[in-house]
Amino acid sequence: MAKDIEFLKAKGDAVENLKAIQINLSRCIDEGMIDSDDTYYNELLVLIDEASLSKNWPELMEVVSKAKILEIDVAAWLSGHGQTSISLPWPRPPKQG
Repeated sequence: MAKDIEFLKAKGDAVENLKAIQINLSRCIDEGMIDSDDTYYNELLVLIDEASLSKNWPELMEVVSKAKILEIDVAAWLSGHGQTSISLPWPRPPKQG
């Protein structure tokens, strides 16, 4: 039961982080920065759905792995436009044993 609660919290944290990136990205786009073809925004939507629908740790960790890469890409894009971002704390699976 505790593992289920820990997984649900991690899943919620991952979705929350992705939404934070999405909000920051949306704010910058609203200020006139261009996300060509809405690439980052669309990828965020897909990852939010995947995180929300994940049913186990391996599925969630796959999404988190992709999300970390996207976070770095968005941070670099923002940096190119003179904006800064902070690194987000991503969930980790529980230790085995």
